[in-house]
Amino acid sequence: MEYMQVGRDALPRMHVDSETLFNAAAAAVSTIAVIIFIVDHQFPYSPASKVLLVAAFLGGVFAITQATSDDQLTLLGYGVIVVSSFTLFLDLTNQFNVETTTQVLVLLGLAMALFGLRMRLGDRSRFVTGARAKQVFAGVVVLAALVVTVDVVTGGLAYELQTHSEVEITGEQEPTGQIGSLVISNPGPFPERVDVPQYGVCTAGNWSAYRPTTGDGEQRPVDAYLRIERTYGEHVFSFGEKRYSAVVQFHAANVTGEQFRVQQTDGCPEDESGDPYLAVFERPENHPYSYVVRTATR
Repeated sequence: MEYMQVGRDALPRMHVDSETLFNAAAAAVSTIAVIIFIVDHQFPYSPASKVLLVAAFLGGVFAITQATSDDQLTLLGYGVIVVSSFTLFLDLTNQFNVETTTQVLVLLGLAMALFGLRMRLGDRSRFVTGARAKQVFAGVVVLAALVVTVDVVTGGLAYELQTHSEVEITGEQEPTGQIGSLVISNPGPFPERVDVPQYGVCTAGNWSAYRPTTGDGEQRPVDAYLRIERTYGEHVFSFGEKRYSAVVQFHAANVTGEQFRVQQTDGCPEDESGDPYLAVFERPENHPYSYVVRTATR
């Protein structure tokens, strides 16, 4: 780094060369990679594991910024840390539905902290020695490994669909009935994001008495839908439990006020005789339908 004289002030002048290009490219690629990892909602483990993995990576970047003698690399490394940390904060507050007012207050606090950190910079724009930064990095890596290991060993959330023996159908325009509840428990010490398995329902037995009739007098099959009444993006905290209603909705005739037997099965039965009943089952992960499943009956 050289200094350019302007009046009484000496302003730093950065050389733009091949090293600058590679430093900037490394910083940009690192930032993009971290942001993609942060916003990836398919991450199968707890947000605590994601936070510690990001912290371990940024700890490595911080160690590089403190140990290098390249001021350009230090500056760009600080940029990676600030942008990634800000993205992680926004993602966490969105995941846990933090109110906007709280977000603003925390952001103001972070801004004050950044101004405070600026005052702690040394003459070489470093906070600590390279050796101390490496110690911090090693500590964060050990902590991240411990958290991820515990997260993997505990196995994540446990899902259990508890169904009633019978369901009573109510409602005229949209006949529905609660067939049971989905119980989600967290056996681990970290919050886990709810990712409901794909459940389906179909009608088995003889449903001919409940087939709806179209305007031209033609009978249509009975349609049944299953939905788990939950809010998207919820979490179950450490050793906690949540319960969601499992509701079946019909497109059928004369079902209001009726009671039907509910049975959990491995799939949709082919049985078309006998008393009508509802078969509830878990669909394969690669099934094209999501949590609200439509099935047509004979």
